[in-house]
Amino acid sequence: MSEPRLPAESVKAMGSEEISKQSIRKVVWDYLEQNNLVNFPRPVYNRIPNFKGAANAAEKVPTMAEFKSARVVKVNPDKPQENVRFLTLEANKTLLVPTPRLRTGLFNRIVVPEGANKDMLRICSTTQGVREHSEPIGLDDKIKVDLIIIGSVAVSKEGFRIGKGEGFGDLEYAMMKSMGAIDDSTIVISTVHDCQVLDIPEALMTPHDVQVNYIVTPTEIIKCDCKRAQPKGIVWSYLTPKKMRQVAILKRLRALEREAGVDVTLKDGEEFDETADDGEDEKEGENDRYRRRRPPFNRRRRAPGGRGRRRPNSERDGESANEERGESSGNEATHADGDQRREDRPQRRRRPRPPRRRRRASDRRDEGEENSEQNVDDYSPREGDGDREIPDKRRGKGGERRGPRRMRNNPRTRMPTIFVGSIPRATRVSELKTKIREMDIFPIRVIWHGARGYAFFQFTKQSEMETALDSLKEFEINGKQLRIEESKPPTNRSNNSSGERGEVGDHDVNGAADGMQQMNIRSDD
Repeated sequence: MSEPRLPAESVKAMGSEEISKQSIRKVVWDYLEQNNLVNFPRPVYNRIPNFKGAANAAEKVPTMAEFKSARVVKVNPDKPQENVRFLTLEANKTLLVPTPRLRTGLFNRIVVPEGANKDMLRICSTTQGVREHSEPIGLDDKIKVDLIIIGSVAVSKEGFRIGKGEGFGDLEYAMMKSMGAIDDSTIVISTVHDCQVLDIPEALMTPHDVQVNYIVTPTEIIKCDCKRAQPKGIVWSYLTPKKMRQVAILKRLRALEREAGVDVTLKDGEEFDETADDGEDEKEGENDRYRRRRPPFNRRRRAPGGRGRRRPNSERDGESANEERGESSGNEATHADGDQRREDRPQRRRRPRPPRRRRRASDRRDEGEENSEQNVDDYSPREGDGDREIPDKRRGKGGERRGPRRMRNNPRTRMPTIFVGSIPRATRVSELKTKIREMDIFPIRVIWHGARGYAFFQFTKQSEMETALDSLKEFEINGKQLRIEESKPPTNRSNNSSGERGEVGDHDVNGAADGMQQMNIRSDD
């Protein structure tokens, strides 16, 4: 079977008529997906690829002189640049992260809690950490960005870049240019997989496309030969009213540039009524709320001639009392033949049915019931049994009462278990399983609590656990040594709730098994 062609080879084979930005995106996405070169989130289509080796590419960025001299670094919020954000915080630099899709603003400045360790820095570099540990930066805040790090779908050694097609990366650059936060000397770096570097025709580039100064892959750092100029600011003629409604901050930027005498005509001369836009957005929000509250489509509806609204209980009770006394409530309309209309008939209140209680077999035996059809046990006396003692299935041979039988491989059954602590939050369970497979360690169960920084390996035999314990003494993931020790039974269950991340006190593997995520180590990921 022949090896698949690299994206660069596929793009070269395209004719001038079929080559386009979208065709290049599809070639790159297809190659990455079919060759399993990307991590979560998948599928990779319509995304900035979270390529395998993104962490290795990120580790090359701090070695660059442009990164060392920068004080304020802007990094996009995509998953493949998560390790770049962590390394920026670890280098004690100011990290700016754009709001996803620019919904509520432009930038968020990450505010690291005092005394934060590396684990906390990793949390701050995630999407959730950006929401919880950041403060917004508005247009009035004067800030100077020294370095920009972005993701890409495809890049060329000439500095041409193709994103996922929504234009937010180019728009962020243009907005920073309009704010005065950057200039033409600001360096732009893109971290990508090696297969994402290919030849992009210059004819596909437009005035609003951002150029890349450096390409960083897991294997090399490429300095681009940039000949095109960077965008001078927002190119309003490329924006539509729809994009104006999506990005709220554009409205204010447009008003400021209109006052400065800049031509702010939108694409194809379309008009954008800022006053009407607010009303439309509010109306759309109300419609969305109404749609969420609509009943299910299969709910039964009342016929036009059916009963109307349900009347208050007091009104129905009064009519029922009048009816019992032989009186009329005055609300009973009748037809000419004397029949009462269906909707006007008094609604009688139904008496609630008492709950049924299932009788136990022991209760029936105590009451002296000897009917074998009603007795759930097959030990009811029969003719000829005499004074035969009725055995109790829950008692042992010696007559002692036995406890409930435990299932095999029950999580609460004590098994030889290894505790694995200090796991970095960015670690995936597939990485951990791959590592231990390479070391010929095959537990029957992995209890994974990666979000809290620990996991358990369970084995069937004590000897297997001891052998694995010796092999895992110097176990590391991403350069960080993990805490490996034999799991101990908890002395006090209440003490486990106060442990820090990565520390579980006495290892309560049974408590961790409640609601745990169990994975068979022999199954494929």
